[in-house]
Amino acid sequence: MALDIVELIKITLGVLHTFVRFLPLGLYFFSYLSSVLFKDRRSAIILGGLVANDLVGFSLKKYFKFEPREECAIFGSKDAGKSLGFLPNSHTEVMSFITAFFYSNMWHKYKFDLIPFVSLFFMTLLVAWSRISIGCKSLQDVLFNIVVGTMLGMLYYYFTRKSYMKAEEEAKGTDKTVCDLGYDNYKCSEIRDGTVIMRDPEEKKKRREIEETDEDQGWYDTA
Repeated sequence: MALDIVELIKITLGVLHTFVRFLPLGLYFFSYLSSVLFKDRRSAIILGGLVANDLVGFSLKKYFKFEPREECAIFGSKDAGKSLGFLPNSHTEVMSFITAFFYSNMWHKYKFDLIPFVSLFFMTLLVAWSRISIGCKSLQDVLFNIVVGTMLGMLYYYFTRKSYMKAEEEAKGTDKTVCDLGYDNYKCSEIRDGTVIMRDPEEKKKRREIEETDEDQGWYDTA
């Protein structure tokens, strides 16, 4: 029974390491498919950020002539005689970039979203633990990559925040006013940020009576 538990733990850890290994590629595929199949501009902006982030990482690696460790390879194995395949950026840096982008979006909107916040936080911790555990990165490397990814993610959001927030409004349908949607049971003055701010029929009736009285008063004054 004890051996079964140990074997189960090993299998679970192996699955987690495999998940983390292909996580950056998964982010690429998800953002690409979401932007193409669902025409979601938010995903297109995130995809552009991933590409820009990897271009920066690739340039820095070339400039500093950085040689990654064998344990960091995505594909291939020296033991099998196959060439190793590496990504332009470390996994921790990529995950920190995504986390910083969404955290910046929450900060900009003054809106704390618990589930994305906690999920991204623990995902970043999982990636950091996995890369250290398999011998790919040291603790100092992971901390450095987190700092770099965070700075680049915040910087990218700063330059794309207007486009991203507009894409969010388009996805939610809040970029259209009540008149654009074709509703005639509410006036545009009774809608604020896509939300009805006057629901009570009696309140609406009194409001309209006051508006009509003001209009009549104005007519008498001009007459």
